[in-house]
Amino acid sequence: MSKKLLIVDDNWGCSDLYRMRFEFAKWEVKIAYSAEDAIEMFKDKEYLPDAILLDLMLPKMQGDELLKIIRKDPRIKDIVVVVLTALNLNPIDQNRISGDADDYIMKIDILPEQLVNRINELVEKKAK
Repeated sequence: MSKKLLIVDDNWGCSDLYRMRFEFAKWEVKIAYSAEDAIEMFKDKEYLPDAILLDLMLPKMQGDELLKIIRKDPRIKDIVVVVLTALNLNPIDQNRISGDADDYIMKIDILPEQLVNRINELVEKKAK
C-alpha cells in the first residue's frame, strides 16, 4: 500500500511540483490550498495521511495555527508534519514551530527528491 501525503500550500506551482515528485516516488498525494481545506479533509474518517507538508504562509488561517490544531487532535496528532516554507524565520520562531513540527525546512534549501527522502525517513522512524 502506498503512503499518503497531504500538501497544504496555497502556491499552485509549488504544490504541483511536490505532488508530481511524490507521486513519482509512489506516494498517494492530496492537496489543500488552505488550512480550512485541510481541516475539511481531516473530517473524512477514511482519510488519514502518513505525512503533511505544511506551508506557513496561507490565506486566512496561517500554517502555524493549523499545526497547533493538528497536534491537539487525538486522531491526527501523530502524523508526521514537515513545515516547508519560504519564510526566513528568526531563531525564536524556528524553535517554536520546530517544537510542534517533525521538521522545519526552507524551500530554497532542499531539492524535491531530497524532500521525498527526508519525509520517507521521518515516516519510517515514526512507524518504529
